[in-house]
Amino acid sequence: MPTETHTLPSNVPVCPVRGSVIYPTMVQHIDASRAISIGAIEAAMASDKVILIVSQKDKDIDDPKGSDLYDVGTACNVLRVRKNPDGTVQMLVSAVARVRASNYTRGDHLSADITLLTPEQGDTVELQALSRELRERFEAIASGGKITAENVQSIGGKEDIGEMADHIAFNLDFKLEDKQALLELPSLTARIRKLLTLLDTEQEVQAVQAKIRAQVKEEIDKNQREYYLREQMKVIQKELQGGEDGEDGDEAEQLRAKIDALGLKPEVKKEIDREVNRLARMHPDAAEASVIRTYLTWITELPWNVRSEDQLDVAAAAAILDDDHYGLEKVKDRVLEFLAVRRLRKERAARGELSAEDVNKGPILVFTGPPGVGKTSIAQSIAKALGRKYVRIALGGARDESDIRGHRRTYIGAMPGRLIQGIRTAGTKNPVILLDEVDKLGSGYQGDPSAALLEVLDPAQNQHFTDHYMGVAFDLSEVMFIATANYPEQIPPALMDRMEVIDFSSYIEQEKLEIAKRYLLPRQLTQNGLKGNQIAFTDAALEKLISHYTREAGVRNLEREIGTVARKVARRIATGETKRAKVTDKELDRYLGQARHTPETEGKEDTVGVSTGMFYTPVGGDILFVETSISPGKGLVLTGQLGDVMKESARAALTYIKSNAERFHIDKSRIDDSEIHIHVPAGAIPKEGPSAGGAMVTSLISALTGIPARHDVAMTGEMTLTGRYLPIGGLKEKVLGARRAGIKHIIMPKANESDLRDIPEHLRTSMRFHPCETVDQVLDVALVGGLKALETPRDGSAPAAPTPAKRKSTRRSPDARA
Repeated sequence: MPTETHTLPSNVPVCPVRGSVIYPTMVQHIDASRAISIGAIEAAMASDKVILIVSQKDKDIDDPKGSDLYDVGTACNVLRVRKNPDGTVQMLVSAVARVRASNYTRGDHLSADITLLTPEQGDTVELQALSRELRERFEAIASGGKITAENVQSIGGKEDIGEMADHIAFNLDFKLEDKQALLELPSLTARIRKLLTLLDTEQEVQAVQAKIRAQVKEEIDKNQREYYLREQMKVIQKELQGGEDGEDGDEAEQLRAKIDALGLKPEVKKEIDREVNRLARMHPDAAEASVIRTYLTWITELPWNVRSEDQLDVAAAAAILDDDHYGLEKVKDRVLEFLAVRRLRKERAARGELSAEDVNKGPILVFTGPPGVGKTSIAQSIAKALGRKYVRIALGGARDESDIRGHRRTYIGAMPGRLIQGIRTAGTKNPVILLDEVDKLGSGYQGDPSAALLEVLDPAQNQHFTDHYMGVAFDLSEVMFIATANYPEQIPPALMDRMEVIDFSSYIEQEKLEIAKRYLLPRQLTQNGLKGNQIAFTDAALEKLISHYTREAGVRNLEREIGTVARKVARRIATGETKRAKVTDKELDRYLGQARHTPETEGKEDTVGVSTGMFYTPVGGDILFVETSISPGKGLVLTGQLGDVMKESARAALTYIKSNAERFHIDKSRIDDSEIHIHVPAGAIPKEGPSAGGAMVTSLISALTGIPARHDVAMTGEMTLTGRYLPIGGLKEKVLGARRAGIKHIIMPKANESDLRDIPEHLRTSMRFHPCETVDQVLDVALVGGLKALETPRDGSAPAAPTPAKRKSTRRSPDARA
């Protein structure tokens, strides 16, 4: 044997391998990527170039110990080693002998003591018989194609029976345990008997495989025969019907006729024709045929070239919008501008000055604003004014990209995305599609729907929109997309950049009153079975319902409260208690109970240390009071659930006062030796924002000087340490809230003068606005006596706590100031 000519060291490095066994006399490439294997190779190359190749019991273990390896392996000479760029090592080894490993040790690599296993030859005659049997079994199995012709010739030509047995075991797909057992058997006779048993099993498996292949081929031939027979029956039926197709005519030909009538683009039609041809060649009952049939049905039902004619009468559209919605002038103007531009484009296209693509391009609008202000319903009116179909797609909570782009046809139950579904429902390729609640889109492991909308809402790309299910481009450039959102800051910037923002502000009380009388009241009477003469609301009742029972930016709760009153009246009429009812403001308690909201009202008189500010929420504006108290102690105390920004405004106001204390005749030691307590009532409600700076500084100076702050003046604006008065947001809502509270004078930053255009004309004429650029200008209006009283030396010290004080006759009239 070849192993007898080699002298092996007693201790060698160990290279564990997974899922394979190498036998003596073999020359084999081994790839090593684990540190333990690379370390063993390096150790072998540094010594005798002898390494032990041994299999792991569990191939999933990445860092095996000696107990994780079999006891018997193969000692090998390392012929060549090559390091790859990725850090792995490729080793060429020549297997020398079977050895038993013991005393595994671990350092940078595994090493073990080895003992040579001396082979037992056995009886010569018996070995000769086993050798013949082994060759015959091997040739029988090789004829089944399990082993390549080159390997068959190489193995069959070996003279040594033990070497031939090892090579047969290596090339056949036996289990690792069986290959290892063949390696461990010292007796050559026992090894060949074991190998013959394994070959018998392999022959039986091959026989079963051949039987299965024959059965499958027979089944395929049967299906093919049935398919040809069905095709022949179709031809016979067609001839019997005189050459005309009936209901059972050629399905593929019917689909081709429908597709030809669609007028598809050449690249789209080429793809669709390929699917039709696949269906024609396929067995009708095949599972794939049903998938293709459903796909082609979608294709034929889409409006590839069906359009609704736009109604471009601007005056008629304006009348429709006015009938459906009260107010919302900016939105209506934008829609009418769209109609006017489209009409002019169409006229230029008729003269050949513009292409059809230029005519079809339109804006992507996004309506932003609080809930209930009419964002969704105005989209329906736009579709009605344009004469287009209307489709609403609710995106709130959508977390799967396939909602927009659809599923690929490889999935069971695949279907197009909601856009394609909406187009099919509309039946035209130019509907108005409302993407409702686009700011509520989510993202998960299925993808980000907002990212899928980037292509949809880009006029430069959406003419080639490709749904995953459809697999072909569909032109969305003629669709008028309208999106709605409550919180535009939650829309991804890339998506927001593709849309034109139209902001819906809160309704003022006068608008809510008109909406209630024109739309809400008639609708609720109809829904509750009442006639117009059976119930009547006075304007005072509706106004109280708006201000004391609802507090919202829109009108949804207002309609619910009207419905509640209508149901209670309906019950009284149904029971015969009354025939008709008149609902007044004094009777609302009877129907709805105690008022839920009590709006703030202006102070009764000018008070030291109390100023009036304004705030804005998504449900409207209102006023708030800032109170300051001076008492013995030290430090600044802030209460009333103030946020960080409002606290910063209070500190900035105090610093401004300290820096101007001499000019305002305020004793600095009094500021340093007093506890200054600023409180904003309604302490259970969190308050935040920079626009309370004016109210903070007015309240502080009033408390420190004893000069009362005017009760009929409300202010909003952000101040700086240097006394500048900076702009704020939400001026319209703040002014409306102040007017509701009875305020007549508004102090505002001069930079916000342009926002006055948004305030209704009747409010602008009934209130006095004071644009200010500096804190001095604010104090000149907000304090009784103005800046002159503040800069005039005062006898004695200021009172330690706020005390009521009536207005002084020396105060200048605000009507006299610009």
